[in-house]
Amino acid sequence: MDLAIFSARIFTNNPVQPWAEAIRISNNRILEVGSRKAVKKSCSSGTCVIELPGRLIIPGIIDGHCHLVKFGQVLQWIDLRGLSSLAACRERIRQAAQYSKPGEWIIGRGWDQHLWAEKREPTRHDLDDLTPGNPTAMVRVCGHSLWTNTLALARSGINTQTRNPPGGRIERDPVSGEPTGLIREALSIIENHIPPLSLEDRKRAALEAQRKALQFGITGVHSCETLLEWTALEELVKEGKLKLRVYHCIPSDELEEAVSRKIGTGIDGNRLWAGHVKLFADGSLGSATALLHEPYIDAPQKYGIACLSPEELHEKITAAYCHGYDVAIHAIGDKAVTNVLEAVASARKSYPGARRDRIEHVQLFRPLDLALFRDLGVTASVQPVFLCSDWKVAIKKWGTDRCRFAYAWKSLLNAGIPLQFGSDAPVESINPLLSFHGAVTRQNLAGEPHSGWFPMEKLGADECISAFTLQPAWTSRKEDHLGILSPGKWADLTIYNQDFLKLSPDRWPFVEVEMTVVDGEIVYQREKSVQ
Repeated sequence: MDLAIFSARIFTNNPVQPWAEAIRISNNRILEVGSRKAVKKSCSSGTCVIELPGRLIIPGIIDGHCHLVKFGQVLQWIDLRGLSSLAACRERIRQAAQYSKPGEWIIGRGWDQHLWAEKREPTRHDLDDLTPGNPTAMVRVCGHSLWTNTLALARSGINTQTRNPPGGRIERDPVSGEPTGLIREALSIIENHIPPLSLEDRKRAALEAQRKALQFGITGVHSCETLLEWTALEELVKEGKLKLRVYHCIPSDELEEAVSRKIGTGIDGNRLWAGHVKLFADGSLGSATALLHEPYIDAPQKYGIACLSPEELHEKITAAYCHGYDVAIHAIGDKAVTNVLEAVASARKSYPGARRDRIEHVQLFRPLDLALFRDLGVTASVQPVFLCSDWKVAIKKWGTDRCRFAYAWKSLLNAGIPLQFGSDAPVESINPLLSFHGAVTRQNLAGEPHSGWFPMEKLGADECISAFTLQPAWTSRKEDHLGILSPGKWADLTIYNQDFLKLSPDRWPFVEVEMTVVDGEIVYQREKSVQ
């Protein structure tokens, strides 16, 4: 396609030419960016010309951390997100259970006891009367705890004699020792007993997730999923149905299979490729499993859970390096961040080289770790949308003093540590403007807290755009093609129906996407958008 867009304001991300008035695309690449007059002069009789007055064009947004196929799958589950009581969750589950066949698994996601009027965590007894004939599993909003009924425990062979799985915990009644129905971290001990999706199911889920992502202006994602999801996406590429660019992060326990299938041994893919191995150093804030140097304020005996010991981290990082992969390591608590940095530094002694490693989330850190963070050149892959729902919980669990360096993105940037933004969908909405809002205001959508939570950590809009474009292009080794609107780059554009940079940030989450362009193709278009 030979396409030219005029009358919009274009932020290029190119320091040599930050702003432009028009852009021309030929086939899948940007041909020209510049003034209206210059671009118009270059157009031929076959150029499709689109006038988009008042719109904002930026480089295609890349969600730097999500779970694409899972996101599409969750769209079909019971949605418990944002419900303000256990009673409300029970009612929604009850309504959904009416349509389930006997013996069929009932699955949902999104509960958060910190929002509930009951102010307690749920147990199996809160599900047993609702779904007596159906094994039931409800994933917490963070994805790190699972709420099950008695039948699900029985189907999974979990009883008083079952030992805690490595890196996880089965909560038990302190008197009887019976499992309460809550599983921390090692959710697979339940999930392995749920009938798996078929290849066609996974493909359908991926397409549904893609539809949502394109609607929000996302042109690419970094997706942390298994090789089953990779296979589904590979099929969609062959069928010409995958429009998003997907960079796949491979689970550590599938490394050998990935190597044997030669997945991620090169970076030649332009629609689907891989290069990072995903590891877990700890759990989550909401589940009190994020690993801390000092104990939780509301549970002085708890320090969180180390999903991998420092020795295991070193071993698995070394294995990834040995096969030519970088690492992306989940670390939310400050102790987990320390463990990851020390393990990376140790592993690189044996495998030096130009690494593009990442720490995922970095929700709490110690200032004394920033020098090593910077010296290693590790990227902080963060999700600003988390702040909106987490700041009150963080104060409760970590305390105000510690929270000075919680979600402290400006401090990371000032220390010379690059930022990459993502949503962690389906944990949070995939809408990137929610992260823009959270990073710039440090408030939730209700405007709380008034001046922003630790306002010295606010970011500028340009820093947010870079974190959603340039940095994820770099960590996926595509900086020569993506992240900047300049001649020769791949033609990936996110076009908003309003120039949100001229609006008050409290209005940003409600701005709509006008058009999404991937590889020179208009893959999403708001109805009646073209004039």
